Amino acid sequence: MNQNNTINQKELLGKELAEQIEKEKKDEETNSKIIEAEKKQKEEADKNKKKVSLYNTLGEKVESKDYFYSTKGKDTMPSYFEEVCGRPVDREDMIAVFNKIFNPKHGILFYKTKDKEVYIIIVPIKHSSIVGPEHNSIDGEFQKHAISFITEGSVNIDTLRNKLERVAKTIHIVAD
Repeated sequence: MNQNNTINQKELLGKELAEQIEKEKKDEETNSKIIEAEKKQKEEADKNKKKVSLYNTLGEKVESKDYFYSTKGKDTMPSYFEEVCGRPVDREDMIAVFNKIFNPKHGILFYKTKDKEVYIIIVPIKHSSIVGPEHNSIDGEFQKHAISFITEGSVNIDTLRNKLERVAKTIHIVAD
């Protein structure tokens, strides 16, 4: 009788082990399907991601790879760029002042944040003094300078000129 109990216990353990192995296989298959679905979803989101274009002060489209550091030579513009840095300045009087201080041929960009009187000056990598391999830069990094008119409430052209001239002193344009 004791021998029959031992045999029954072994059969029972064998069944339990087989069931456990079968359950683990199903769990692995489910996890694989989930991982594959998440991968497809991410690929689809990347395809549908809104492509942000950069524009200079002349209204011409420029290559983002000229402004955002990349170790791989790929477009590394941060996905949050437009949300944080806004859009190109479109006020003609401000652009005229900007273009007098920064020659448009040097490719320096002039952007305005979405909801504040803060303006961003973006320097091309080739003219950057703080972004590049010698500065241990990471992909997506870019040289920017911000000027604010929050305390003033709105932009005064003379004040804009003064602030832009101060920024210009910190940017060293190298010959092309």
